[in-house]
Amino acid sequence: MRDGKHDLDKDTTSRRPLIRWAGGKRSIARKLVEFVPPTFGTYFEPMVGSGALFFALRPESAVLADLNPELINFYSVIKSRPIVFYKALSPLRASKVTYYRLRRSSPSSRIARAIRFFYLVRLSWNGLYRVNRRGGFNVPFGGRCPKELVTFDAILRASRLLHKARLLWGDFEKTTSLAREGDLVYFDPPYPKGAADQDGFARYSSTGFNFDDHKRLAKYAAKLADRGVHVIITEAARKAILGLYPKVLKVSLVRSSSLIAAQSKFRRDAYEAILTSHNI
Repeated sequence: MRDGKHDLDKDTTSRRPLIRWAGGKRSIARKLVEFVPPTFGTYFEPMVGSGALFFALRPESAVLADLNPELINFYSVIKSRPIVFYKALSPLRASKVTYYRLRRSSPSSRIARAIRFFYLVRLSWNGLYRVNRRGGFNVPFGGRCPKELVTFDAILRASRLLHKARLLWGDFEKTTSLAREGDLVYFDPPYPKGAADQDGFARYSSTGFNFDDHKRLAKYAAKLADRGVHVIITEAARKAILGLYPKVLKVSLVRSSSLIAAQSKFRRDAYEAILTSHNI
């Protein structure tokens, strides 16, 4: 169990996610911490993405999972072979030519896959990870060419934190099946474009995440809460979505910056809903 005192004003660099992720919660991570219960057992994040809350909390025991196999492979490599990863990445420089060469490639080794994944997400348009129905990454080059893709210290910090986590690939119900009373499960599903089209916000994996999946998540979250599991969910602040969840979950609205826009000046503040099964 951990105590409920959080101080994100200290050592904020070490609490940053290693990657950008469209829909990631880096901008509201400090706010999310305020909704974490004072004590909890194992921390579960089955839709981990950038893992903004995981890196902010730095829990002693965690289970991190996702439907995206390339994301989980990346974290697994960072966890077990950070030095090898950094040495393999270091010769690469940010460029449009290299970006599209790697985008066309299909490496088979775990290290090469992790390098390709990180390079593409680091330099893609708005840090977006999107694939087609065949699972092919199809995001264009974002135009940014940073002098350094990542620091060695950042890799090592992430590796140390990931050593406290079990990494799984699969659906959110399967990967949180071991959550018990007193554990904390944080769900951050892809937000839908709207209730009318019942479409997923983006295709992070070949199967996507649609409106029916949101219904399934709502029912499953209620079951976890009934078992005494602490549940936190970030969702789109839309009546059609929030209406899926039982009244036992408390809803709070927070303001955050929209990540998806062609130019940063067009990104606007938007509201997100935070649902919790516990009282803080």
